[in-house]
Amino acid sequence: SLEEAEAMQAVVQRRSWAVARCIAWRAPGVRKMSSPGGDKEPPTYVSRSIPLAGPSYVVWGSGTDVGKTLISAALCNFLGRAGSTPGKPGSSVFYYKPVQTGFPEDSDADTVASVCGGHTEFGDHAGQLLAVSGDVGNFPDMVDLDPSLKLDVTARTEFAWSHPVSPHLAVQMEGRAVSDDELVAMMLQQMTIYSNEMAHKHSGDRSKIYTIVETAGAVNSPAPSGRGQGDVYRALRLPGILVGDGRVGGIASTMSAMESLILRGMDVSCVIVHDKGFRNEAAIAEMMKSFKNYAGYSVPVFVLPPIPRRRTQRAGSAALRSWILQCHDKLTKIKNKMDQDHQRRLARLAASSHEALTTLWWPFTQHDLVNKVTVIDSRHGEDWWVYKGDGEDGVAGARLETVFDGPASWWTQGVDEKLHIVLNRAIAYGAGRYSHVLFPENATEVSLELASRLLKGVGKGWASRVFYSDNGSTAVEVAIKMALRKYMHDHKLASLPEQDLSKLEFSVLGLNGSYHGDTLAAMDVQAPSVFTGAKQMPWYKPRGDWLPPPTLSLPN
Repeated sequence: SLEEAEAMQAVVQRRSWAVARCIAWRAPGVRKMSSPGGDKEPPTYVSRSIPLAGPSYVVWGSGTDVGKTLISAALCNFLGRAGSTPGKPGSSVFYYKPVQTGFPEDSDADTVASVCGGHTEFGDHAGQLLAVSGDVGNFPDMVDLDPSLKLDVTARTEFAWSHPVSPHLAVQMEGRAVSDDELVAMMLQQMTIYSNEMAHKHSGDRSKIYTIVETAGAVNSPAPSGRGQGDVYRALRLPGILVGDGRVGGIASTMSAMESLILRGMDVSCVIVHDKGFRNEAAIAEMMKSFKNYAGYSVPVFVLPPIPRRRTQRAGSAALRSWILQCHDKLTKIKNKMDQDHQRRLARLAASSHEALTTLWWPFTQHDLVNKVTVIDSRHGEDWWVYKGDGEDGVAGARLETVFDGPASWWTQGVDEKLHIVLNRAIAYGAGRYSHVLFPENATEVSLELASRLLKGVGKGWASRVFYSDNGSTAVEVAIKMALRKYMHDHKLASLPEQDLSKLEFSVLGLNGSYHGDTLAAMDVQAPSVFTGAKQMPWYKPRGDWLPPPTLSLPN
């Protein structure tokens, strides 16, 4: 029928518009748009380098529907205007939404672009959904927008599913799964691309390039893989902004989210709360005083006025821009805090190498030969994030690069990223439960449990007790003392007078080239070497007979 034909034509037009929007929209300041599918496969591994010169922040939520997107839009709008004067552009802002559900009807990137007069773009994954969708959603109408309201803001959606549910459920319902590695790699790739492209616009001044990454749901909400997104995004350890909850019950959820981030080693610049009339911000600010970071800086709490209700897309965008104007003073303080924290972090990392050379005394190191210090920002699984900077000040080209921890930090950290998380939680649990307790003549549940496992495991058949020591070198010394006491007991030497015992010489069997630790007795039971010479250890007295270790050779 004619009606059916017209309906079909409308669907085709909408789909064509969706595809065209995804692959053909070009505008100043917009990068090349990703294609909706095709033969291109998303990268599973990209350059493991995080650009640091421009401020990058992750917007976390203390729950769902707490206003992360609106606050992200306000930040992007305000940051895009920062430093702008007639004839001089403001900052460039990259809003990045790694995971979006309910798409394309619900698009946080569209909201941000509409409020900022910016541009939207999509990755391959989201583009595939647009290409087959019968409804392209409510696109921001900026054709007749006042040019003064158009900012250099790019809003990108990377991975998307149509069902408005948790990402892990959307994957179960629709397929098109995305691994954690792919998610993090793509985020890092897009951040780097944007930073490099905008650097040309700002003549290399990357301090005017901002990145805002908005998460989905709360801190511990599932990623597409089903793992908590707090654990997934911990891979990059970007500083964060926590959106608190101003509703009834929001104080507890906000503090729980903050603890989750802190226990993952994440830095939080500030907490932002919408005014819901319950004055949650006062209680949150008081409780936040206990969350000072290593340098003693507290985490401030900013409260924003109530959010306007959206009636239509166009009216809603105008109301949001009006609301952003009302938030001007608070947004100014938030931006200043973001910039201060970013510059403080950069300055601290850049100065760490020189400061370390003048204040630290390393073991196993000839300090006169050290001209380069590895400055470690954080650890993730088996990798370190290491600071790299160019120029005399060490700030130019600032970035973090991954370095594989080959010796597993002296054989103590040979765990992957997933086990790293388990280990951290176990340590946090132990510290929270016991802090530090005196051990002699005391017992704890964990000490008994570990002793039981050791005796049933490596000690099965020969050990009956467990002695705990705090490091390998003193453990060797404890073992030597135990061996000497047992030898004296077995050979009826313990009953001899002290003066007779003092005349006896005890020695051990050891291997040439062996090493047992840095404490005095541990050094005495290793063969003479460059590390035990008079200039290194004047008290060294070898107490052993040294055997050549077994060797293996391969002929040509």
